[in-house]
Amino acid sequence: MKKTVLALVAASSSLVGASCWASEWTPFLGGGLTAGGDKITKITRVNGDTENLHAGGLLDVRAGLDFRMVGTDISLQGVVAYHTDRSDADNGSVDFSRMPLEFLVQWHANEKWAFAGGVRKAIGVRYNGVDAGTQFGNDQKYRSSVGWILEGEYAIIPSVGLKVRYVNEDYTSKATGQKLDGGHFGVLGVYYFR
Repeated sequence: MKKTVLALVAASSSLVGASCWASEWTPFLGGGLTAGGDKITKITRVNGDTENLHAGGLLDVRAGLDFRMVGTDISLQGVVAYHTDRSDADNGSVDFSRMPLEFLVQWHANEKWAFAGGVRKAIGVRYNGVDAGTQFGNDQKYRSSVGWILEGEYAIIPSVGLKVRYVNEDYTSKATGQKLDGGHFGVLGVYYFR
């Protein structure tokens, strides 16, 4: 009986190892720029220069895991990011920041090109003014919708990719109910630790 159980365990282990669920886990880091979304506020500096803060801008830094299923053209990616549009001055600052959590399914068309779709939920969404920056609005917290993502990725070399993406998402102020369109386009660089 013990030999039969051991034989079944050994056989199933070799089958799982040969199946598409055998995988390659690869951590990655990335970052880039995004543009779009509703204008949150217009900032006028002392010298007369103006700047706009947008719900879809500006700086995106991220870390994630790529789960490549061996024997298939499919990867699954999980990502945690920090996304912010910010304006700083000597006498204060304002920013709109959030921490998106993303899940994507990526199809590798060939060694150079991959295309993905997925979902995104931002947590900790906040508009914040500090010192003189409070004149452009009060601190506010927002709820985010579950957004969707479409992206294409070009592998410059096997460990470096360039992503172009579109994200559709909305934010709602917890205090006022005001809605903001956070939809945006982005260009991101990614480094895979292969």
